[in-house]
Amino acid sequence: MISTAGGVRLGALDDGLMLRAVPGVFCAGEMLDWEAPTGGYLLTACYASGLRAAEGVIGWLAGR
Repeated sequence: MISTAGGVRLGALDDGLMLRAVPGVFCAGEMLDWEAPTGGYLLTACYASGLRAAEGVIGWLAGR
């Protein structure tokens, strides 16, 4: 089974997973447009993108 494609395209996000068009809005996990096998791979990607987004939030708040 494959995770359903759809969601926010990576090109719409900066390196911290913040929406370029809406500063202060961050995306992670299944909000992102990806196709991946279900199971541990998907969970790992969700955790990793959540960490990346959290780092993006911290950096964005520090620069405000």
